[in-house]
Amino acid sequence: MEQPALFTSPYNFRIPLRDSELLYSSFSGAVISLAGDDATSIAQTLSGDVRPLRLQDFPETLADQLQNGGFVTSDPADQLKTIQARFHAARSDYPVVLTLTTTMDCNLGCYYCYEERSPDRLDKLDLDAILALAEQRLCDRQGTRLHVDWYGGEPLLNCQFLEAASEAIQELCRGLSVPYSASLISNGTCWPEDVGAFVSRHRIGQVQISFDGMRENHNRRRRYRNADDQSRRSSFDEAAGVVSKLLDFAKVDIRFNIDTRNAPDLVPFIRFAQSQDWFDRKYPAIFQPARLASYTEHSSFMRKSELTVAEFDDLRELTRSELNQTQVEESEAPEGFPFPKTSVCCALAADAVVIGADGRKYRCGLQVSEPTSAVGSIRFGPFRILDNAADTRSAENERWWRGFDPTNAQSCSKCSFLPVCWGGCPKKHFDGDTHALREQGTYWRRNLARLVTSNLGIELPSVTHFVEREQFRETIPL
Repeated sequence: MEQPALFTSPYNFRIPLRDSELLYSSFSGAVISLAGDDATSIAQTLSGDVRPLRLQDFPETLADQLQNGGFVTSDPADQLKTIQARFHAARSDYPVVLTLTTTMDCNLGCYYCYEERSPDRLDKLDLDAILALAEQRLCDRQGTRLHVDWYGGEPLLNCQFLEAASEAIQELCRGLSVPYSASLISNGTCWPEDVGAFVSRHRIGQVQISFDGMRENHNRRRRYRNADDQSRRSSFDEAAGVVSKLLDFAKVDIRFNIDTRNAPDLVPFIRFAQSQDWFDRKYPAIFQPARLASYTEHSSFMRKSELTVAEFDDLRELTRSELNQTQVEESEAPEGFPFPKTSVCCALAADAVVIGADGRKYRCGLQVSEPTSAVGSIRFGPFRILDNAADTRSAENERWWRGFDPTNAQSCSKCSFLPVCWGGCPKKHFDGDTHALREQGTYWRRNLARLVTSNLGIELPSVTHFVEREQFRETIPL
């Protein structure tokens, strides 16, 4: 009986090894090892441009692996529909997340900061609206949980609001029998003395603290805005001290911001962290190398000091040589292995919202200093000044975020990295930042083979980078 026509999947990648070949599917995450005289020709046939084939031309065991692993398909369009279904399911399969920007003020003046400091801050008058918003979303989503991310500016500069809001939101969750958790992003210089009591009281399970190099570089880049503070305090010493305290009580992500001018500090800082036993504590620290880049139009000047993708990859490789795999997080592949994505950026989650210090609602935390990117406001009331243009713009922004779908995007829908990438940062799509979006493709072309092999304990015989033709496949007709 004639078997139905099949096609190679556009999500197949060939990774040559010394004496064998690997086939990897970004669609399923499956890997097949091929050995023998025909290994290279089989791998070449199954990767690259989409082409028709007959499974009966392959050994039975291999044919079964190809079908079960998604390496072949009756219609490549069906696989794209499956990826789309996964994406939309992930947008709904998310807790209710409130990112609360307690203040846009900050006691430090980092030269690259993409946020505009202002006196805006949330206060107790905003709390009723925040609680009403949280309760509505929790009641609409039975069986979910609530997570609060404390954000700024420096969120601890408005600790009075944080204390009041945290207590009230936790009480709301107890009343609704909803699990509660929290996280916080901080510069590490405004913490109370009793760190353990603070994180316990506010149920903070994860904290991100950023560093910009060793002490001299960090202090120069993260200068206190108050001259008296600058003369008598070290932002490096204070942040390092807080990290040392926190690791007994919470997970800490150490974000190390890198550009062309502080890259030589990377290894000395890692060794400093090791000397402080940050990776051997009750909650071992996670190290996150971060490439300083132009996150918004306010920091476009950063382009001149950005590392290239290749330069940053080299520094990440250096980081991996200093630390073990469990101590380093790669934001593009947080699980290490490039599994097909099953979760979305919080900005895309159906019931996530960022509350700016100005009372506006946003989708992405990187937008809190961009009022034109707002999607609404919590400050509605009888004395609110009507602004029809702003309201129209907010509604359009919200429609954009709800409608964003990389599987429909002109470039992403044709990209073989789509299942593991989902278009990268959605804000870059919102901003139309084609430079950053191209860099996302460059990252996957340069790193996919390494991510597959290193997590399988296989040594690549040479650097393996894919080319753009392998990112965007053609269909070979019958």
